[in-house]
Amino acid sequence: MSLAQRAALLVYGRAAAFGLSLVIPVVLVRLLAQDEYGSYQQLVLLYATAQTFLLLGVPRSLSYFFPRLGPGGHAQLLRQSVSLLAMTGLLAIVLGLGAQLLLTDHPLQPYLGLLGLYTALMLLVAPLQNLLVVEGRERASALSMVGFVIVDVVVMPVAVWLRPDVWGILWGITVAATIKAAVSLGYAWRRYLVHSGGRPFVREQLAYGVPVGMMAMVGILNLNIDKYLVGLFFPVGAFAVYYIGALWAPVFNWTTQSVVQVVIPRLSAAHHKGDLAAMQRLRSRMASRMALVYFPLATLMAIIAPPLIELMFTSAYAGAVPIFTIYLLLLFNRPFGSGEVLMAAGRTRFLFRLALAVGLLNLGLSLLLLARSGLGLLALPVATVTVSWISAIAILHRSNRELGVTAGAAYGWRTLAAILASSALAGAVAWQAAAPFAGATVIAVAIAAYGVSFAIAGRLTGAIGPAEWRLLRSLRPF
Repeated sequence: MSLAQRAALLVYGRAAAFGLSLVIPVVLVRLLAQDEYGSYQQLVLLYATAQTFLLLGVPRSLSYFFPRLGPGGHAQLLRQSVSLLAMTGLLAIVLGLGAQLLLTDHPLQPYLGLLGLYTALMLLVAPLQNLLVVEGRERASALSMVGFVIVDVVVMPVAVWLRPDVWGILWGITVAATIKAAVSLGYAWRRYLVHSGGRPFVREQLAYGVPVGMMAMVGILNLNIDKYLVGLFFPVGAFAVYYIGALWAPVFNWTTQSVVQVVIPRLSAAHHKGDLAAMQRLRSRMASRMALVYFPLATLMAIIAPPLIELMFTSAYAGAVPIFTIYLLLLFNRPFGSGEVLMAAGRTRFLFRLALAVGLLNLGLSLLLLARSGLGLLALPVATVTVSWISAIAILHRSNRELGVTAGAAYGWRTLAAILASSALAGAVAWQAAAPFAGATVIAVAIAAYGVSFAIAGRLTGAIGPAEWRLLRSLRPF
């Protein structure tokens, strides 16, 4: 099975999981008052921030160490990984209970203890998908994504139907997390934990993983600075609208995550052998394939954004459309800013320092635009997208230095330009074709017109050639 097919399995899994997961907000916005839904999303924000640090980079460290170890080392890697996450899970529970006792006047105070328990359970779930990928079991990893989302889709709406408030949601996600943690620990126990391990290397794992965890935490803070500021300066109802607008572009990271999950172990193995040329070839090929997904996707989603959001979330969330459209600009830097070369080379400290600098820049720029620009809510996605591009350029430059290549030789720039031109041409055709229609018909007409137009434009510009058609045929899910 080729790398593209392995990545495609994960993309299909994440796409299916994403599609199923949309059931949850669609149901919740209809069962909950807007303030209740906004409070729940603020709790999700707290969880996402805490989890990224408490993970200590353990899931990513599996991708780095697993290809470099033998069977005995694999057992030890899993043994110490689970132990580390169990300890940080206990810390999450203690922090949640402590915050609940101290923050007596905060509106989220009653929920923090249960949120700590939920975080502890999800820490134990986090390594499973990376573990399955480094084992070469991408199909099982994809199925686990879908299976876990099915658990959420079944449990959460029932819990909210029984108790339509924040408590109902929290108990629902905690029950679902318990099921997922039992599955994840059962798999790790049967495959690794019952076997004897080799020499412990906790210090080495933490030396690699902690900067990754810090980087991820700063990255989450950076990605969510806008949401923190909305929570501080705008009403709870505005937070709910803003969250819907900001939801989509980050969620599309499932393609990036899938590709990076497959590629990093191969890059790590090549780096271990000193084969920088192989790393460069793989990086360039990966970027072209990702651009072929993200460039046309971003263009199409910009066209269908208004009817799509109103159809899924009702007209009460129409204000999310311009926020969503600005965030789509993030998709254009996804082929360049994932940092897979630096992760495989162990340059996690550089990535952490960069994430910290970008986070501070994002905070400063967000506050400046809020105070001076008159853009209101739109100032925040503008700042986030701007600093994301700065980060992508910095990663591109450092990766080039790591591999000893120039910027001109780093990627197939002509191919990338052809994909971008084809996306723009297809977008213009789809926009004109859908203009006379309204509602869901706009979505259907735009998708059909865009698909045909992009195929033709891609053929004319050279963005889609015989190799791309062969690749697409090989990626058919059935």
